[in-house]
Amino acid sequence: MALYEIALQVVPVLMIALFLDARTAAHPPLRARVQNRLYVGLCVGAFAVSLLVVAGVLRSGQATDAVVIAALTGCIILMAAQAWRHSSDVGRGRVTPGRDARLPGEQDQT
Repeated sequence: MALYEIALQVVPVLMIALFLDARTAAHPPLRARVQNRLYVGLCVGAFAVSLLVVAGVLRSGQATDAVVIAALTGCIILMAAQAWRHSSDVGRGRVTPGRDARLPGEQDQT
């Protein structure tokens, strides 16, 4: 039961992290958009299964454990890939921290 309760606490935090990261890019490439959709799907799947198990609608078993563990692992891998890509872009001068973190439609203050 602890796995499902932890998933119910971790998944919203992962979704907030994705939302904040997605706000920094004005027009993300197709690969990033597909990755974000996969990320959201995995998070929703883990959250839904966990909620149903905690509520007593589904029985806890190997299949539900596997779904939640796989979804959370996938979310963490996708988040790590985004962080890796972002850190490599900053290091190569493609992204200027702070300046490129504006919301779409904001004007440059310089």
